[in-house]
Formats: sequence, structure tokens, C-alpha cells
Amino acid sequence: MPLFALVDANSFYASCEIAFQPALENRPVVVLSNNDGCIVAANKIAKDLARQQSINYGSGGYRAAKPTSMMFQPYFKVKGFLAHHNAAIFSSNYELYADMSTRMHRLIAGFGSSQEIYSIDESFLDLSGMTQWNLTAYGQQIKQRVKQGLGLPVDIGIAPSKTLAKLANHLAKKHKDYDGVLDLSALSDVSVNLLLKNLSVGEVWGIGKQLAAQLEAGGIHTALDLKLASPTLLKRRSSIIERIIMELNGIACIQLKEVAPAKQQILSSRSFGRPVSEYQEMEQAVASYTARAAEKLRSQASVCQTVSVYIRTDPFKTPSYTNHQTLGLVYPSDNTSLLIQMTKRALKRIWQPGLAYQKTGITLSEISPKGALQLDVFAPNPKYSANPKSDNLMRVLDEVNQKMGRGKLHLAAEGLTNKQDWRMRRDYCSPRYTTRWDELLSVH
Repeated sequence: MPLFALVDANSFYASCEIAFQPALENRPVVVLSNNDGCIVAANKIAKDLARQQSINYGSGGYRAAKPTSMMFQPYFKVKGFLAHHNAAIFSSNYELYADMSTRMHRLIAGFGSSQEIYSIDESFLDLSGMTQWNLTAYGQQIKQRVKQGLGLPVDIGIAPSKTLAKLANHLAKKHKDYDGVLDLSALSDVSVNLLLKNLSVGEVWGIGKQLAAQLEAGGIHTALDLKLASPTLLKRRSSIIERIIMELNGIACIQLKEVAPAKQQILSSRSFGRPVSEYQEMEQAVASYTARAAEKLRSQASVCQTVSVYIRTDPFKTPSYTNHQTLGLVYPSDNTSLLIQMTKRALKRIWQPGLAYQKTGITLSEISPKGALQLDVFAPNPKYSANPKSDNLMRVLDEVNQKMGRGKLHLAAEGLTNKQDWRMRRDYCSPRYTTRWDELLSVH
């Protein structure tokens, strides 16, 4: 019988900060978005305090923000409340979180016959063939190993299908009695149905807000209602509903994806730490984002055929301006120099002087695997595609930056790192403990 475990780190960003500052274990901790704009992560203490206050924050923030929750609200709205409760505030430290994620997934992988890395803080494990084991005790071993090795708390849901494993993980987080591990395969059908009866249909993996509203309008309010529904009738509403119903009945229809599919589009964008009015600064930002996107492109052994650039001012201020430009390449390429040339050319076509720009971004699309190149008889020989010298240069660039730190070696078009004051603001950023020699944790 197939068996899946979903291992999910709790409040991942906040937990990474606490792992290196254990004194924060009993304090509220929150992490802010780019430019220290909104609350994007909080530990349980902070969330519980916010719930007890019943503050109405009104509209604003991210689309997922709710007036009754501090999550995804602008920081300035919550600042006073957090200061009153002596909360620790952090800017997003993406280098630290990415490295901790890699370490966590690598550690977890040893507990299953195969693994699917689902997100930065979630992994599915294949536990098929372990039905005779005490999987609750096994889950506790995984929890203890991750906590001991990385200082991160995780919860684990185990079930015969991935959809049920997601629900089991959700319940393990919700109810203290499970101590962070719930194995649905060890429970009777009656017990599982009682648990599903107390979950709304919108909490089922794969059921979005719109589909949940349609199902509730049709009398399906809970996960149990959906499990007992007729897949044939509901298939008309959505093509995925039949598969979800089978998964809720313990029939595994969604297999592990051990190798993540290559991205079909790569986007690199950020809001600026301050408005940008100088063309040279905007050009540096576009070049910097292009270099980052090109690095991602090479990491998945792909090339792109199209580049796009967009720029915009603050949409809440006048004059407001937004525009984008797309250019095609003669030959698909992954060369940073060529891609920067193209994005700078695109920027020139849409730049309007005299405006204060808030954000820019670049997109690489028409992505395909890197391989043999079909030459165009009417075009000059490619300089940046299928060229061993160009490929070697990019390989050295990536190897140096992987070994010495991102941006250590970069093109002059990106400008000097210490003079890029247009970069996003991170006033509360913690050290990059695991990726920078000069920011290693000191213990006295």
C-alpha cells in the first residue's frame, strides 16, 4: 500500500531566525517582506497574541491579508502592537532561509525511499513498504532529528495519499494532543471520518476559494462531505475534483515528483529601497536582475529565446506610469552578457525621464533545454550560443559566486555592490550565518 509523509517546518522564516538566537524561543518573532513592507511570517507566540487582541487592521497589505489578522498587513499598522509585546522584528534574509531549506530537505531525504521537495519548507516522503512500522514513533524520530540537527520545529502527517497526508499535517499542527505527528493510516475509517467532518472543504489540498464556494453552494461543506460525494457528478465542476475525492478515500492518484520540472519562465523583480529617477541606476538594477535570472537559467541547463523588461512608478501617486518591452533573440542563449545587452536595449525603449520609479523586473521566456543549435543561414554565427568559450566563462562565473558568495564576481553593468543604494531596504536583517565566513555566529 502506498504511504506518504508530509514534513512541514513550522513558521519557517521565523524558526530560522530563532534557530540562531535561542533566546527568542519565548518571544514573539515576525519577519517582514521586501523593503520591510508587510508581515510575511510569525511564530506561534506572535500569532496567538494577535488573535487575543481582536484588532481590526482594515484593508491594505497583501491580497491574502484579512482585516482581523496581522498576517500580510503593512508593518506600520502593527508596529505599535509588536513593540508593546517586545516582539523581535526581522527583514527577510533570503540567503539564510534558502540555505536552511536545502539542509532540511537533505536531512529529511534519508527517512524515505524517495522525496519530493514541494516548497521551501515542505517535503513529501515515500514510506511505502513500512506499513508494519510504528510510523508515529518514526515521525517523532524525524522531528527530533531535524530539531537536533538544524534547530527547526517540524510537524508530520502520514497517510495513504498525498491529499490525506496534507490534511494529517494540518491536523497535527492544529491539535497539541498529536505532538506534531499524525498517522491517518493507523486509524479506523470511523476515526478518520470524524476528523474530516471537522475540516471545512476549503481546507482540502487543491480546493481553491472559488471551487470551495461552489461546493458549499451545492451542500458540500466539510472534507467528509467531499469524500462521500459522487465523483462522476462533481467532475463537471472541475477536472481535478474526481482525483481529489479518490485521494480522500485513500486511493493514491498523485505520485511523488522526485525531479522538479524545469521552469518555463523566470522572473526576477524587486521594489526599490527608494524611488529611482536616474537612468544609470535603473540600468544597473535591470542588469543586476538579469544576471540573477541568467544564473537560474543556467542552473536548470536551459536557454531562453525572449527577454522582457517592465518598469513602473508608485501606482498610488500621480503621475503614474508603467510599461514593458519584449525582445527576441536570434539564437537561444543563457549568456549573461548577451541577456544584459538585450534587457538594456529594451529599457531604453520604455524609459521616461523625470519620473520616480518604484519597481522594475525582467522575465526570461520561451525557455528550452540547452542542446544542439540550429544555425540560421541568413544570420551571423552565434557568439553567445553554442560557443565553448562563452560557456566556460559562464561556468567560471557561477562557480566563483557559488564558492565565494552571490555577486562576488559580476559584470560592470551591474555597478558596484556597495553603491547600489536603490536595492531593497532590509533594516532588520540578521547575519547570513551559514553562507558568509564574515557573518558566522560567534559564541562567547
